[in-house]
Amino acid sequence: VTYLEELIMIHAPEGEKPYLNPYISGIGIGTILFISFFLIGKGLGGSGSLTRLLAFSLDSVVPEYAASLDYFSRYLTGTLHPLDNWLVYMLIGVFAGGLIAAFRGKRTKAILLKGEHTTNKRRILTAFLGGILVALGARLAGGCTSGLAITGASVLAVAGWVFFLSVFAAGLTVAFFMRKEWL
Repeated sequence: VTYLEELIMIHAPEGEKPYLNPYISGIGIGTILFISFFLIGKGLGGSGSLTRLLAFSLDSVVPEYAASLDYFSRYLTGTLHPLDNWLVYMLIGVFAGGLIAAFRGKRTKAILLKGEHTTNKRRILTAFLGGILVALGARLAGGCTSGLAITGASVLAVAGWVFFLSVFAAGLTVAFFMRKEWL
């Protein structure tokens, strides 16, 4: 292992390829964000694509109900298909890129990470409830971690910095109360 490889990569469990150093990853995300602004004039974001996917799904199953909801009807009216949006294409690219990276890094096995003081059922339940809270928070805040914190903070938007700092404060608070699950 060369010095450069040691600097860029972080050791992984036996049989897996090493992980990219988080500082190098951060530089990569910043570069991608700059290229995104430069080429298409927009930053990164993920929760908007999930909202469009939910609106499309709801419209496919119960179109009258979907059209009656102001929140979803704005995605369903107009000349373009609700999924014909750059955020949806970005979501597909992120999923495909993650899948390719998992196969290349030999990290495709299903595992459940949890502390020794919790059960599988409790871990799945807390992860599911946490995911719901994050999704609701992203919609209430007007963006997710990538859209509001990374993109918003990078352009020095006050809302981006408030969200960014709030995520850290909430994360530290919840971690304090959930630490017995992991230690």
